[in-house]
Amino acid sequence: MNDQYILLISLIALLGVFIWGKFRYDAVSSTALIVLVIIGIIPAGNAFDGFSHPAVLTVALVLVISTGLKNSGMTGLVNKLVGVRKFTEFQFLITLMLVAAILSSFINNIGALAILLPITLNICQKMGWRSSRHLMPLAFACILGGMNTVIGTPPNIIISEYKSTITSSGFGFFDFSYVGLLITIVSIMFIVFIGKNFIPLRKDADTGSSLINLDGYLFEVLVNEDSICIGKTLSWFKKNATEDTEVLGIVSDAGSISKVKNNFKIKENQILVIKNPPDAVSGLLEKLNLSIPKELHHFTEEDLEEIEVMITPGSRLIGRKYDFFFKSAYEEMNLLGLWRKGSKYRTRLTREMFRTGDVLLLGVKDLEEEGVANKLKYLGLMPLLQRELQTIPSRSRLLKGIIFFLASILLVTFNVMPPAAAFFLCVIAFARIKIIDTNFYRDIEWPIVVLLATMIPIGVAIESTGLSSTISSAISGMAIGLDQFWILLIILITTMLITDIINNAATAVIMAPISVGIANQLDYSIEPFLMVVAVGASCAFLTPIGHQCNTVVMGPGNYKFSDYWKMGLPLDILIILVSIPMILFVWT
Repeated sequence: MNDQYILLISLIALLGVFIWGKFRYDAVSSTALIVLVIIGIIPAGNAFDGFSHPAVLTVALVLVISTGLKNSGMTGLVNKLVGVRKFTEFQFLITLMLVAAILSSFINNIGALAILLPITLNICQKMGWRSSRHLMPLAFACILGGMNTVIGTPPNIIISEYKSTITSSGFGFFDFSYVGLLITIVSIMFIVFIGKNFIPLRKDADTGSSLINLDGYLFEVLVNEDSICIGKTLSWFKKNATEDTEVLGIVSDAGSISKVKNNFKIKENQILVIKNPPDAVSGLLEKLNLSIPKELHHFTEEDLEEIEVMITPGSRLIGRKYDFFFKSAYEEMNLLGLWRKGSKYRTRLTREMFRTGDVLLLGVKDLEEEGVANKLKYLGLMPLLQRELQTIPSRSRLLKGIIFFLASILLVTFNVMPPAAAFFLCVIAFARIKIIDTNFYRDIEWPIVVLLATMIPIGVAIESTGLSSTISSAISGMAIGLDQFWILLIILITTMLITDIINNAATAVIMAPISVGIANQLDYSIEPFLMVVAVGASCAFLTPIGHQCNTVVMGPGNYKFSDYWKMGLPLDILIILVSIPMILFVWT
């Protein structure tokens, strides 16, 4: 079996594990790289070339710059533009999407979402609007904005750097804007006027609560010594609990959840595992004389304040369990409950492994304490509702930060410096004015960096083994006689489908050499073929797993997995109709 067949089988297996979603993307790509090195497809001396690749360095630096701009007071500035003005719901939606698209054109799209999500939830709660009407459009706008510049999204960076390796130069900073701006504007208009009607609205906003009050939080409750539940059946408990309470079972001696029948009699010191809205828990505990187990409630205060926080991509909690949370936050926060969309709880709260998009209900002594805010930032937790939206801490630092960032963009735009060098200077300047601190390495989303660094040698192997040429020749043979429009259409749809089930950066790495090979075989210019891959890799609108922005809003928006394609599919079709003619007009 030659190298091409081995690599093809390896790629199919890699895609399969990506789609399965059981393991982290960076772990899967790293394992695939090691396997390909062992079997001799990738030379051992080239295995770690990806870590020094300009695309990887640029992605890491953009992540740091995004955090620096946020620290400088960007959230407060955006709040002044969006949060304190009076809008109708229609005006707010279009303003929100435009601001999101502009922000995500220049900073990481997750960073843009992190700035706008709490503002959106606060305004929806204050105005009595349904947050689900706004959160999916917000996520989509953050994805759309990334198409506009070379640093807007990792696929653009990868495509530009790949072009620089096979031609004399990569794409310019605003080369993506010709197509990206048109897609962004048309897509926002579609969502505002038509697409929003495809979003299921299941629940009215709860304007009287300090919590989003998501249904189905996982709680553990201890049966106290003098609880009125002792000796009563589970059926009695369900009748006397709140209307929304669901009993999953009891905690067994082994620590797992054991299901019990309705005639099961409750005993003293048993731990019941229930699903309940957070606002109803305190009343349930008082009514039935239950309590939170001591292993979760490690400091006691009569009036703990509650806050809902989301585990963001890159959080230290991802892949870890309660023990890590306890060691990191025991002095400031108690873990009261866990909410997870679309998952069945199979073990107790202390043994659940945290995932991106999980919402935690925390009990804190004082929400205003600086230590609480620092701990949330340290753990990568984003408050979903904030009592007071952030102000601008220092206008001088914000202005300097924006100036340094714009200067770095100009250096790239006029080809004075490559992106990695210009943005490295920007990071140094940010450190000098102290809008990033000595712990800025924590602001880098390392799973994305590792994924890129390990996928790049695999992408090189697709070319060096001749696999990309073989695939390109096969496709070109079938495409003889077809107009360039239809060939680009096939590549775009294929890229769109792949990016909805695996990471968009991995999609760009795999599809770029194949697309260029097709262009060379058919004697076309490579620019439109690379641009169509960049557009397709950013169109992750059909599923919540296709892009991290979609994952983050799934919980607060109370969306189901199947909700995304209802607006995402018409949006994909619209992008196809708009993008290909524009690509052909600009790049041919």
